Amino acid sequence: MQRHLIIFAKRPIAGYAKTRLGRAIGPEASAGVYARLLYGYLHSILCATLAETGITLSLAAPEDVPYFAHAFPELKVRPQIQGDLGERMAQAFERAFAEGAEQVVLTGSDIPGLGASIIRRAFQQLSGAIKSDGPRGVIGPAADGGYYLIGLTQSCPSLFQEIRWSTDRVLEETQRLARRCGVTMAILPELTDIDTGADYDRWLTTLQHTPWAGEGR
Repeated sequence: MQRHLIIFAKRPIAGYAKTRLGRAIGPEASAGVYARLLYGYLHSILCATLAETGITLSLAAPEDVPYFAHAFPELKVRPQIQGDLGERMAQAFERAFAEGAEQVVLTGSDIPGLGASIIRRAFQQLSGAIKSDGPRGVIGPAADGGYYLIGLTQSCPSLFQEIRWSTDRVLEETQRLARRCGVTMAILPELTDIDTGADYDRWLTTLQHTPWAGEGR
């Protein structure tokens, strides 16, 4: 496949998924929120037409593999390597490029508004850069200072080093590393995660005032 989408995910189990949100609304409730976001995102992707795009579910633990492999046999399902988030992301990119991908996009799976339309835009940004000089990328900023999506036209492991993960400096530090590595980054629309009780309350208000149309198609 010329294009490859990697989705970082885990089983929607209480005490395992969305643990930070769980401290605010309880582990069972936060796992339920994660299940909705995860399955809404996967439904959007599987119902979309993403030409020449392979899709891998990259899972937080080997124990997660059977759960997803049986539920989504049309997807490639793999465990992530051991290591911090940066090491796991870098390895996922390296493997996809080693297997022949020319454009790779990696996302999380728990962001409201993330769906096939955003993924199409990300690949469009990378496609327009194929013949340009130097490596190109695309990034989707999160309102908390992180990012929900990153895409590249070639492997760049140093882009995931020296990052203080789970802080409000992740996006800023990644953009700094991109400039150092000569990677020109396109910017996607900002989306908001649900990590705190306040985030959850805002999300509920949005749902109450928005007719159901799926998760980010």
